[in-house]
Amino acid sequence: MNPTTLQTFTWDDSLSTGVPMIDAHHKELIAAVNDLGQAIAHHKGATAIKKLFVFLKFYAEWHFEHEEACAAKHKCPIAEVNQQAHATFISTFGHLNDQYKASDASEVVALEIYEKLVDWLTSHILKIDTHIGRCIRSAT
Repeated sequence: MNPTTLQTFTWDDSLSTGVPMIDAHHKELIAAVNDLGQAIAHHKGATAIKKLFVFLKFYAEWHFEHEEACAAKHKCPIAEVNQQAHATFISTFGHLNDQYKASDASEVVALEIYEKLVDWLTSHILKIDTHIGRCIRSAT
C-alpha cells in the first residue's frame, strides 16, 4: 500500500516572530504536527495522534503561558486577542480529542485533525504571533 501524500507544514521566514524563544517553540509545535502528518501518510495516524494529543496538551499550554507572559510584560496591544485565541485553541483541541475518541481511532478523523492544526497554527502565527514578536522586539 502506497503512503498517502500530505503536504508538510514547512517553517519559513513569514512565520518568524523575530523572538528566538517563541520561534523555537513554534518550530517544535510544527515538528510535532508534521510527525502526525507523516504517520497519517504511512497509515499510522491512529497511533501518532495519541502521542500528539499528549504532547499538545502540555507543550501548547506551556508555550501559550510563556507567550502570554511576554506579551503582558511588554504591554503588547494584541495581548488580549492572543490570550483569547489560545483559549479558543484549547477548547477546540478538547473537542478534537473528543471527536477522535468517538471515532474509534479513525484515520479520516486523524487527517481532519492534522489539517485543522496546520490551518490554526499557520493562521495564528501569521495573524497574531508576528504582531506579538514586533511588540516584544520594539520594547527591547
